[in-house]
Amino acid sequence: MGQIQINVEGMTASGKSTIVNLLAEKLNFKIMPEEFRDSLNLLDKFHHDRKWAFPLQINFLAKRFAQYLCASEENNYIMDRSMFGDKVYAKLYYELGYFSDSQFGSYLTLYDSFLKNVKAPKLFIIVKCPFDEIMRRINLRGRQDEIDAGENYWRALYNAYLPFTEFVKNEMPGNPEYLELDLSNPEFIHTPEMINKFIDDVKKHFPDKK
Repeated sequence: MGQIQINVEGMTASGKSTIVNLLAEKLNFKIMPEEFRDSLNLLDKFHHDRKWAFPLQINFLAKRFAQYLCASEENNYIMDRSMFGDKVYAKLYYELGYFSDSQFGSYLTLYDSFLKNVKAPKLFIIVKCPFDEIMRRINLRGRQDEIDAGENYWRALYNAYLPFTEFVKNEMPGNPEYLELDLSNPEFIHTPEMINKFIDDVKKHFPDKK
């Protein structure tokens, strides 16, 4: 089995996909994109009725585990979110009462069994962005299911993501390396000096990348 080279994690609308595409372009990584749609349209159902939280997250977990295994077959993949970040959502939904005790227990059992069969990424890039900027981007891109979820939902998810660096440091097997990236400045992607500094920071973890 190979190893995922980079796993980009962060709050919705924080800029994950922008960073994934940038790294693929600059450092010649292959992309395993985030999949958030499915034939049953569970995400849209969840945003209108929280009873769909459990089937939604089980579906995401299984799909992301399969993607992770597929991308792990070689040593040149970067992932936009993964099963590791998926646990943030499950824990939040349990705390909000969207999962019952038994559902959350079933989720954790499945998650732990998957975790035993994967190798941690070589590098986590954890994208940070202020909440007000997150909401501006969500409203700007205009996805109706995201807008309908409401600000209170997004604030709760934002707060749930805040300890993700500690999760990587303390819970991930193999002590993977991590890099935090502040994307509060919307001009980041249009500022060559910022981009070059970030790429140089990433290259320190991948000396074979020219």
